[in-house]
Amino acid sequence: MYKAYGMSFVSILYMLLRNKYPIVGVPVIIVNSKGEILLGKRSEKPVFYEGYWGLPGGLVNYGEKIEDAVKREVKEELGVEAASIRRASNIYERFPNKECKIHGVDIPHYCKINQQPQPKDETKEIRWFKP
Repeated sequence: MYKAYGMSFVSILYMLLRNKYPIVGVPVIIVNSKGEILLGKRSEKPVFYEGYWGLPGGLVNYGEKIEDAVKREVKEELGVEAASIRRASNIYERFPNKECKIHGVDIPHYCKINQQPQPKDETKEIRWFKP
């Protein structure tokens, strides 16, 4: 689990929410040879969106390069190495709502993986979906 300055990830997240700072996320788009997209079902462990299907990814840590965050999140959530990383053309902004109280800025990335992914950490199931 991420710790900085003696604070847990959840403590840092609540501090950001309380002070109303936007946070930066890196959703990762992984497409297989059939053109299907890999999605993960979130476990009960994360702070928000429990049980929802979504792209693997997560938050950029303070002082972390965005590409390094992509690599770290793919490793944490799928247990595999990310390769051929490239940023998608759009950046998305999401505002606080009833499901998630954060103001987030998402910078999606495409990447390839060369191993069989497995659900890890905050992901309880993964599956390939047609777009």
